[in-house]
Amino acid sequence: MKGEAARQPASVTRYISVVACAAVLVGVCSFAFGTSVDVAPLLLFCAMGVLSVRLREPNVTSRIAFSFLSIILLASAVVVGPFGAWLVGLVSMATDRNSAMRWQAVTFNTAQASIVGGVGAWAYLLVGGAADVGGLMGLNALGLNVGIPLIIADIVQCLINASLLSGVIHVSTGAPVRVLVRQILVSSGTAYIGYGVIGFLFVILWFPAKLGAYSAVLILAPLLVARWAFVQYGEELRSHERTLETLVTTLGRKDADAVARSRATAQLAEWVAEELALTPAQIGTVRYAGALREIGLIGVPWRVLHRPPELLSDPERRVLSGHAQVGARLIEGIDFLEDARSGIQHQDERFDGTGRPDGLAGTDIPPAARIIAVAGEFVDLTQPRHGVPPLVPEIALARIADDAGRFDPRAVRAIADVLERHGWAVPVAGSQP
Repeated sequence: MKGEAARQPASVTRYISVVACAAVLVGVCSFAFGTSVDVAPLLLFCAMGVLSVRLREPNVTSRIAFSFLSIILLASAVVVGPFGAWLVGLVSMATDRNSAMRWQAVTFNTAQASIVGGVGAWAYLLVGGAADVGGLMGLNALGLNVGIPLIIADIVQCLINASLLSGVIHVSTGAPVRVLVRQILVSSGTAYIGYGVIGFLFVILWFPAKLGAYSAVLILAPLLVARWAFVQYGEELRSHERTLETLVTTLGRKDADAVARSRATAQLAEWVAEELALTPAQIGTVRYAGALREIGLIGVPWRVLHRPPELLSDPERRVLSGHAQVGARLIEGIDFLEDARSGIQHQDERFDGTGRPDGLAGTDIPPAARIIAVAGEFVDLTQPRHGVPPLVPEIALARIADDAGRFDPRAVRAIADVLERHGWAVPVAGSQP
């Protein structure tokens, strides 16, 4: 099946070049028309920006990262103005020493951070933000002349960040910009609310409280504690991944091909969940449920599991068809899999209400169950089993669409869209999807 995953590298390079040119333009305009910059605060904010990049924790999950650069850029808008904020973003990301990053990524990240900083600062000024905060006193004056403009600048920075990221992902993968922007805003929007509050507090401590550079210590100290807590959370999530991998490996001892099917189902289900704009927590639940969709096969006797379907007796068929309930019982008591457990248990429900085990219908079926039902069926149809040749993806999709009443129509449309975008390779036993 043809997808758009393999876009020409030239398209990505052109996009990054455009973003870099836009960054230069923002910098030139900020230097020419912005407010004057005090060198000492600028150096401090640049140092803080570099520190935030060095201390970021980007590998908590595939969707979650921790960095307080956004707070520094937001406060820079008030303290050092548009050109200063632009320069803070530029210096912070240009000094990134992540050896795994290619030059295109460094260039894009640097340009993106400088645009976010510079444009955010201009937004602050254009909506009436005070350039000289030191003379403001009282909550009303600070709220109207700093707080509200800073909130608007925060929103602008959030939207620019989402737009630029969506653009580069769209160019490289073909994913719809609308879907990408929505996903990024859902995953990062709440964080930006926190950034706005802390950025405002930073400004208050710097000017009205007259703490100046000492305010950086008061802001950074709790952020470093938060980073420590975030790292611990990341370790917990990685522990979950190891547990998941152990369960899948155990399944592989019973059915080696099931490992590849599980990983492929998890990947495909994750794509579908993203397409349906589920929350990050729901997407994680769907991925867990997809990976453990067949975990109940551990409880099926080996002779039944590997016997051709046409040779199975009725009792053996019942044992095999009940693996979803067995799987749900197997992972009962594992806290982080509790939400995924209902998806596994109800994966054989039908959208029209005639499925099992409980005859649930429509949206009463858990979202994870509806998604892994479609994803799992597609994987099963496109992988050879018991001597039956696999179907090509187009035919597999047609067969799923023709099975009226079984699947959630939205999930069926979503899987067709993501396969068109990502393409599909038949999973091979022991391979990563």
